[in-house]
Amino acid sequence: MDTSETPNVPVKSVERSIRLVEAVQRRSGASLTELANDLGVAKSTVHNHLLTLERHGYLVRTDDTFHVGFRALDHGGFARERVPGYRFVRSELHDLADETGELCQFVARQGGEGFVLVQTRGSDAVETQFRVGSHGPLHSLPGGKAVLAQLPVERISRIVEENGLGATTPATITDPGELFTELERTTNRGYAVNDGEHSPGLNAVSVPVESEAAVLGALCVVGPTHRLNDDATERRLSNRLLEAANELELNVTYSRA
Repeated sequence: MDTSETPNVPVKSVERSIRLVEAVQRRSGASLTELANDLGVAKSTVHNHLLTLERHGYLVRTDDTFHVGFRALDHGGFARERVPGYRFVRSELHDLADETGELCQFVARQGGEGFVLVQTRGSDAVETQFRVGSHGPLHSLPGGKAVLAQLPVERISRIVEENGLGATTPATITDPGELFTELERTTNRGYAVNDGEHSPGLNAVSVPVESEAAVLGALCVVGPTHRLNDDATERRLSNRLLEAANELELNVTYSRA
């Protein structure tokens, strides 16, 4: 079969299963009735999908409530291990978290989104909704602009065109011209800043990590606005992040040699 001539039409049954898993996660557990209402389809249809997902371990059931199963960990863990230098990232983030006391992350790009692949909490890290696997638009997610700034202009324009610049908070950059200006500023200084653009009350400093002209992701330090709100702190964190990124890049390069 020549797949190049196959219409680009989504498979509705697959989409429905994906939406079910996402709804179960979003609700932190959900019943058949809740899921049928969420998707706007008959209970019998949802029930068949749920039983299939449960049979294969993607969902588990406690009484009448479905939860995301551990099977999903296998795919996520496999995807994460494919990132070059992943084993080096974990060590660097632990050191960064110990030194800064803040929440430290490694964010990688997939399409127009950034995904938190590694996260380490320092002694003073605030409680947030971030976790490994958290994802969001590159223009607003901590670490996202550090990644975007390394991409060709044509690629950035395509991401903006396909995904838009939705506002996550009132501080999110939603104007393309303003975004490109900020990305140019990011390139010139070598690091990106995030001033409450994804989560109110949280700021971040991030730097890109590259290997063989490819962007692997970004290292970032995330903390409350009252601790990450002055030039001195910004410079201190960016210098430490740049040092860590350089070490990562060297480790990745020589591990392939």
